Amino acid sequence: MASYLMLLLLCLPSHLISAALAGPHPLSFVVAKRPSSSLTLSSSSSLRNNVNRRRIASKTQSNSLSHRLQTDIQVINDDDNVPSDSEIEVRKHSIDSAIQQLEMSQEERQDDDNKRFEPLLGFYDVSHVQTANQGENPVGGKWTRKNKVTQQILNIRRTFQHLRPTNSTGIGMLMKGKTPVIAEAVNIITFDAIFRLIRLNVILRGDAIAISAEERQKQLELNADKNRGTSIQTLSNLTVKAIFDPPRIVFGRTGRFGNFQLGPSTSVILDTTYIDDQIRIGMGGTSGTRFVFSRCQDDDDEAQDFLQMLRRKPVRRSRIVGGLIGLGGSGVWASVAKGYKVMGGTVAVLTGLVALALSLSSGGVEDDEDEQ
Repeated sequence: MASYLMLLLLCLPSHLISAALAGPHPLSFVVAKRPSSSLTLSSSSSLRNNVNRRRIASKTQSNSLSHRLQTDIQVINDDDNVPSDSEIEVRKHSIDSAIQQLEMSQEERQDDDNKRFEPLLGFYDVSHVQTANQGENPVGGKWTRKNKVTQQILNIRRTFQHLRPTNSTGIGMLMKGKTPVIAEAVNIITFDAIFRLIRLNVILRGDAIAISAEERQKQLELNADKNRGTSIQTLSNLTVKAIFDPPRIVFGRTGRFGNFQLGPSTSVILDTTYIDDQIRIGMGGTSGTRFVFSRCQDDDDEAQDFLQMLRRKPVRRSRIVGGLIGLGGSGVWASVAKGYKVMGGTVAVLTGLVALALSLSSGGVEDDEDEQ
């Protein structure tokens, strides 16, 4: 019997033998560890639940702020029920506050997350512009400057700032040098021109590329050196550089009656400081100007009219100027050879002036330090 017990002990694992020989306390200690482990798991689960609840609460608060922001913007932009000056000021303060709070709630995204720009894509109205400095006109350039001529001839209909998938128009690029294009940017201003008889569209189409952390830091240093963009403390990894083609000037909804390309190529830097399923808040990377973009409805055909316009081949400046020079020459010929001095001279002078203006035209683009 004793030998049988001895054999049984030898077959037991060594740690149990040691525990049995040491007495009851170590075994009690081992047993006591199990509830401790369960308690730790319970604490981790509780912590995760608390984090999830905070995220839901934060999301709910952001949605409420986003709704308030859109309501305030609609009130101050309502042409049918124009609010009083005092209410406009109150609403503007509310807008500023909502923008700041929404920007603070924006979740950070990883630099190596190749899909971080996808939530930004969409068709957007430019709902609100909050300039950092007086006198700035970040939307529209010379086309929307408030002077007697433009106010009498051009009435702004709508302004858009779309971010679309790469080369969605069919005329974009997949790469800019060695840098991949992450989206196609399309800025549009539509006018009701000349007593609302003519629809006029000014379009800037460009390719957007992501900016590295080093490039963003260099941009901030450049802003500081030029004493501009003082409100910009940082640029997020949603910052892009949009490189635009020369402006398109299009008549009508399709460009069938006039589709011209005038002016220089330009580029801008734009950060996205907040995004949800209703709005996008952008910030000029050099000026600090805030833009509130509202997503267009799915059935908003006007927001997508630009696709037909851009797919139609534009008439280049050189061809327009050449045609005007030919018309002016006809006026000179009619004046000299046919004796139609007044009519021929008038045609020659007017076409010459128009040709000169087109040759020097910037397509409505303003020379501005904010354009990179």
